Amino acid sequence: MKQKLPRYEMHKYWGKKPPQDLARLLEKYTKVNDLVFDPFSGYGVFACEAILLGRKAISHDLNPVATFIQEQLLNQDIDLKKFKIEIEAILSEVEKDVGSVYQTVCPLCNCPAPITASLRTKEDVLLVNKISCDCSRAAIEKNVDDSDLQQIKDIESHIEIPKHPNTLLIRNGRISAKEGMYTDHLFTKRALLVHTKIWKKLKEIDDLSIRNLALFAFTSNLANCSRLVPPIKSRGAMSAGAWMTGFYTGETYIENNVLHYFKNRFKKVLNGKKDFLGSLNGRINKVEDINDLYVSSNGGYAILNGDAKKLTIQDETVDYIFTDFPYGDSVPYFEQSILWNTWLNFDVQYQEEIVISDSKQREKDQVNFAKDIRQAVEEIYRVLKFQSYFTFTFHSLEGREWYALIKSCLDCGFVIENIEEMTQKTLPPRQLNRAVTIKGDMLVTFKKVNKNREITYLSEDQTLSCFDEIIQSDKSFSENYSLLIQHFFKNSLIFSEINMSEEILKRMK
Repeated sequence: MKQKLPRYEMHKYWGKKPPQDLARLLEKYTKVNDLVFDPFSGYGVFACEAILLGRKAISHDLNPVATFIQEQLLNQDIDLKKFKIEIEAILSEVEKDVGSVYQTVCPLCNCPAPITASLRTKEDVLLVNKISCDCSRAAIEKNVDDSDLQQIKDIESHIEIPKHPNTLLIRNGRISAKEGMYTDHLFTKRALLVHTKIWKKLKEIDDLSIRNLALFAFTSNLANCSRLVPPIKSRGAMSAGAWMTGFYTGETYIENNVLHYFKNRFKKVLNGKKDFLGSLNGRINKVEDINDLYVSSNGGYAILNGDAKKLTIQDETVDYIFTDFPYGDSVPYFEQSILWNTWLNFDVQYQEEIVISDSKQREKDQVNFAKDIRQAVEEIYRVLKFQSYFTFTFHSLEGREWYALIKSCLDCGFVIENIEEMTQKTLPPRQLNRAVTIKGDMLVTFKKVNKNREITYLSEDQTLSCFDEIIQSDKSFSENYSLLIQHFFKNSLIFSEINMSEEILKRMK
C-alpha cells in the first residue's frame, strides 16, 4: 500500500499517520464488525481505514475543523460531476472579476501573462515574479523593475475587500502570534481579496454536500496562499516550502496566486474523493445516534465533536481504541487551526483542549496537561471492553509529558502488550532536520484486564540509574529515547519528572 493515498492528501491538517500501519493494527486487534474508536481523530485516517476494512467506527475530536474534515472525507452523498462543474464555473467567474491582480507582461514576448507566485519581503515589498506564459515551457522568473513596483502599488492601493471572517489570534510568542495580530494579517491585500471573492461564491452553493466539500478545499488552500510560505533557499529563491506550524513570516516569503493554487487544491480534493469512493465495497451508513452502532451488524460510523474527558459512549462497548494523543507543547492545534475555524465560522472550545500552551491567556500548563490526560485515559479505560486493546502514538521530547501519560495508563489499570517505533517514510522538517528528535512516533499497545500489574515508582536517583544502564553512546538520540520508553513501559516503571532530552545527551557525549 502506498503511504500517501489521495484520500489523505486533500487537506493540510497535521498528524496523519501512515494508513498501512493503522490497517495492520486493525487486522491484528479486531475483526469484521467490531466497534473501534479514536478520541483524538484529527483528519480521520483511522476511522476511514476501519470502515474500509468492515469495522464500525466512532471518530471523535473537540476541534470543529477536524470533525468537519472527517465529514467531507467520509461523505458518500456527493455528485462529483456536479461538484466539478460548480467549482470550475465559480473559478471562471472570480477570475474574470479579480484575476487582473495577478496579471503582468511576459518579459520574453511582451504578451499579457499571469503571475503564479511572487517573492516578497516581510514588509511586503515585491522582489521577483514567477510568470506562466505560452511562449515558454518553463516558468519565467523576473526580477521586478520600477513598472512592476508601481503596478502592485496601484493594485493594492485600490483594493476594497468585501466583508469576510477575521479573528484576533491568541497571543503566543512560541508560534509567532503577536499582540493585536488578526487572521487578516496572514495575507497580502490581493490574496485576501481573491480568497474573499471565492469564499463568498462558495457560500452561495445550494447543494449542501457540494458547498461543504468546496469550503473544505478552500480552507486547505488558505495557508498555501498566505504570508506563511517560506522559500527553500537551497533550491532557489522562488522554490516554495510549506506551512508547517505557527504564524512566522521570514525575511522573505512566497505569495502564491490564490486562483492558480485553488485549482490545484480542487483537483486534489476531487482525486481524493474518487479514491475514497472507489475503495468502498458498498455503502457505509453514517449514524446520528451512536447507540445504533452498538447493536448494528451492518457496519456504520459516527462522527462526534466533543470533549475526550467527557465521552458520551456507554461503558465497555468498544472493541478497540487507537489514538494519537495531543503532543503537549509541541503543537497547539487549536491556536493554529484558527486560520481554518475562522473562515468556517466555527465556535471553538479552547478551554477544554488538552495542551500545554505558552500563551498566558490560556492557563494551559504542565499541571493542567497531566490532569487532562489522566481524565482522557480514564474515559478510554471506561468505554473499552475487558480483554480488549488500546493503542496510542506519541511524540514528545519532554519527560514530564511522558511521565503524565505513563502514570495515567498504568494507574488506570492498563497492562502493556507491545511497544514499537512507528517510523514514517516522510518526516516533517521539525523531525527531519534536528539531531535531538525522535524519527517517528512511539506506538504503544495496552490490554484491559481484570488483574492489574504492580507499578513501581522510581526516585530521581533510580531514574538516572536506568539512564546510565540503558543509554548507549553509539546509538542515535532517537534510538536511545526509544529504548528508555520501552524499558519504563514494559517494566511498569513510573520515572521521576526529569528532562529526558538533557539526560540522554549527557550520556551520549
